[in-house]
Amino acid sequence: MSPTRDILLFQVGVRIFATAVQDALRIGSVKDVPADSLVVDSALGRPFSRERGIVVAGSGEDGERTLVIDQILGVQKVSDDELRPLPAFAAACLTSGAVAGFVLLDESPMPLVDLPTVVRERSSARTHPRK
Repeated sequence: MSPTRDILLFQVGVRIFATAVQDALRIGSVKDVPADSLVVDSALGRPFSRERGIVVAGSGEDGERTLVIDQILGVQKVSDDELRPLPAFAAACLTSGAVAGFVLLDESPMPLVDLPTVVRERSSARTHPRK
């Protein structure tokens, strides 16, 4: 039997994503989070509401950042056999490096995202806007 790991399932807008549980420092309300620590619009899309967030460790001096989400759907154990790498062609077509691969849940692929990369890309886009 293949080893298992815990993944966190969450929703942003109409899409559902999975991430490694250890990427989330904590989950909670965004009510008291300073606006400059919120990541609202990311490669994952825009949430319908601004009430919940996943706190992620930032890089360097960024400190903690909160990815605004619509809801947490739960934690699920998956086997390593259910994890798939991102195909090279798909990786070449995506503008974000945040999608690390896919997890097969009930035989349906769900994007497996790297939350620190989501936060880092958004922080970089904010400080170095495209022209």
